[in-house]
Amino acid sequence: MTSGAHPSNFAEAQARTQASYDELPYVSNAFPQTHPARLAAVARLFSLEMPNLDRMRVLEIGCASGGNLIPLAAAHPEGRFLGIDLSGIQIADGRKRIEALGLTNIELRQQDIAFFEGPDHRFDFIICHGVYSWVPEPVRHAILDICSKYLEFQGIAYVSFNVLPGWRPKQILRDALMAHVGQASNLRERIAKAREFMGFLAEHAPPGPYGAAVKEGVAQLQKVPDDYLAHEFLELDNAPCSFHDFMYAAGQHQLAYLGEADLHMMVPENFGPEAAKALRMLGGNTLLSTENYIDVVTGRTFRQTLLIPPARAAATKRNIDPQRIEDLHLLADITQVPSSEADMPYCFENRGGRQIRTRVEAVRKAFERVAARKPATSNFHQLIAEIETSDKKKLTQEERNEIRGALLQGVLSGLMVASTMAVDIGAADGDRPKATVLARKDAASGRTRTVNRRHENFDLGVVAQHILPVMDGSRTRAELLAHLKAKACEDALHFQRNGQRVTDEADIAACAQEHLAATLGIAWNNALLEP
Repeated sequence: MTSGAHPSNFAEAQARTQASYDELPYVSNAFPQTHPARLAAVARLFSLEMPNLDRMRVLEIGCASGGNLIPLAAAHPEGRFLGIDLSGIQIADGRKRIEALGLTNIELRQQDIAFFEGPDHRFDFIICHGVYSWVPEPVRHAILDICSKYLEFQGIAYVSFNVLPGWRPKQILRDALMAHVGQASNLRERIAKAREFMGFLAEHAPPGPYGAAVKEGVAQLQKVPDDYLAHEFLELDNAPCSFHDFMYAAGQHQLAYLGEADLHMMVPENFGPEAAKALRMLGGNTLLSTENYIDVVTGRTFRQTLLIPPARAAATKRNIDPQRIEDLHLLADITQVPSSEADMPYCFENRGGRQIRTRVEAVRKAFERVAARKPATSNFHQLIAEIETSDKKKLTQEERNEIRGALLQGVLSGLMVASTMAVDIGAADGDRPKATVLARKDAASGRTRTVNRRHENFDLGVVAQHILPVMDGSRTRAELLAHLKAKACEDALHFQRNGQRVTDEADIAACAQEHLAATLGIAWNNALLEP
């Protein structure tokens, strides 16, 4: 145990934390940004090679009920996965899902992070999402100590945390809520008192910066579920820190900075030319100092930082060679939109509103194909081959260079996300559509949420819960339709029109046809279909 913490106080704090998460478990989701293939892509762009992900070994610290780790284990049967969490309730729930899925390559342990006893091997990836800022200081040191001791030399540790100064305005509302809920030990009581008090604050907050911060915070918190409110704002341990202080602590544990999971946040130019110039000047063109100033200028509240051994960091190349993009696979959901710049007539935009413009015809064709391949990934070599096949002529070296550079710019600007693994999707109009094993088994076990091939969460509707379990590739669309109609006739499934239940046999058949087509389209669009 780290010095400076009284053992009895620390034990009480850990017991309190365990009771809190047992009483109200955090909804356990997948976090796409933590996928090892995405983390490995960041390393590749900085000229670091990564081990084969097929047999990767992954540790998740604070795994809850395995919502992030279990889909990885299901998708990579030759890998080995270990998750630890203090909450026995959440671990038990995760183990039930593992058993239902029949997975043998994953273990979930109820274990105190501060007393972690690891296996006799190291891990290629260590993931710690949403834990570091919400635990006592000894546990924060333990997290970094685990990363230092158990990370392979070629591995990556992901640690997320609330970052200052951007989180400071949220601290105002947290302090106000904590002052009101006091020492109420019952978590549900704390939540109820906090929600009641938020209405009072919104109505009576004074004019000026303090009142504005309170009102903005209340407006945001009134929309969040109870588990987020409880564990993000009402836990007694909540310790945001500056990037500088986090990296100092990491350095004390022999860990160095690789970058951010959200790579575009490292690029000063993404904040405008004037801001970029100021950031580089203030940061003295040094990496860590510039990163600290990005936090100051942008007011970001949350970091997703990647750590590696110092000797490994010395081999990184920060000036990214566009050729590094060639072997990566790009995740994107983009559309072509009107351009606001006459000399850049082609403009593409993602759902987050990020844009990229070009005047180069070959780049336009490449981006059109990226858009057309959604929800599957795109790759430089695939795009070149498709363009050349369509145009029936070879692209020039200059055109290839333009496409290569534009794809890299797409990643660095946040328009696209790079991954070391391809994602191929089955066709929605195939005669025997096949859902992923994970989606089929999750739906069959009654779960209302699953995870797709892009490691994204997907909420299962009622029809999907009935149709996905039998979409194993052996049934034709006609057989799937018959299955859906049978479920409706058995009263296991009810169709409605205009708020009224459909009972006529012909109407049931028509509804089944509509819902099957819609469900297959949604399954394709959300990367739930196997190729």
